[in-house]
Amino acid sequence: MERLSAGIAKATFKIKQEFGDLGPARFLMIVQEHENNVFDQHLLEFALQQKGIETQRRTFRELHNQLSTGANNRLILNGVGPLDTVYLRAGYQYSDYEAVDLKEQRCCQSLMATRVLIEQHRVAVNATVAQQLATSKRVQMLLSRLGEDGLVAFGLTPQEAAKARNLLGEMHPVTSGSADFVKAAPSDSWVLKNQGEGGGHCLFGADILAKLATLAPQQYQAWSLMRRLHPIPRSMPALIVRKGELHQVTDLISELGMFTVQIDDYPASIEHCYAGYLIRSKSAGSTEGGVHSGQGVLDSLVFSD
Repeated sequence: MERLSAGIAKATFKIKQEFGDLGPARFLMIVQEHENNVFDQHLLEFALQQKGIETQRRTFRELHNQLSTGANNRLILNGVGPLDTVYLRAGYQYSDYEAVDLKEQRCCQSLMATRVLIEQHRVAVNATVAQQLATSKRVQMLLSRLGEDGLVAFGLTPQEAAKARNLLGEMHPVTSGSADFVKAAPSDSWVLKNQGEGGGHCLFGADILAKLATLAPQQYQAWSLMRRLHPIPRSMPALIVRKGELHQVTDLISELGMFTVQIDDYPASIEHCYAGYLIRSKSAGSTEGGVHSGQGVLDSLVFSD
């Protein structure tokens, strides 16, 4: 939180200074309706408030017709004032853009237009549409199918491309022949993924063939097949805490996530981009790892000789 808030604060004050605005620096977090996974959100907001930044929370529905353009392409939130930073904790699912109470015939397009409008202004944004698309499962699949020559086009040396190629998981587009492809391998060999973020967007085992049988050809591009990973669980049983009670897990596996901050050309060195880590652990028997969903737990990294 300390390093993430420092990075966001730097971007926020950078925009503020560009406009010579003497008012308060403002940060907007776009959230889901009826959000209850808010604990880290509030910690981040509190850290920004400690740095002198005013924080606001809105859903896409609440932003509808509430944003306008000020002088020099400044983004204005009606009733609040100019915005310096917009941080999206929603907008990664199609349902985030649904608004059944809007009179427009195509409500989702209205709220999607709100997101596009934000990026048409001089404001710090994370994540942009381009960033979201670049990290989508579809792009992951396309990258995984590139040869070393294709990876060199992204600025890697041939040696770096060879190393990166070995680290990319095997992924395939869904086609009319995917069912036969899946049947030819053991049932736990593949995962069927759609483009949704977070949990609940992967199918395993017999569910894969059942889903493939229902897909129309125009839906194929929304899905991809990835060879399933089978990490080795910890050799020793572990204790986890859930709702204040201890539970023993005999097949614990962990996922390490790294946080980085990059603002234009700052910071220049890779080591200064590092902003912290997060470890989630779960039973190897669970196909979902979300902490908020109750499948995983927060963990710690310990080095030993």
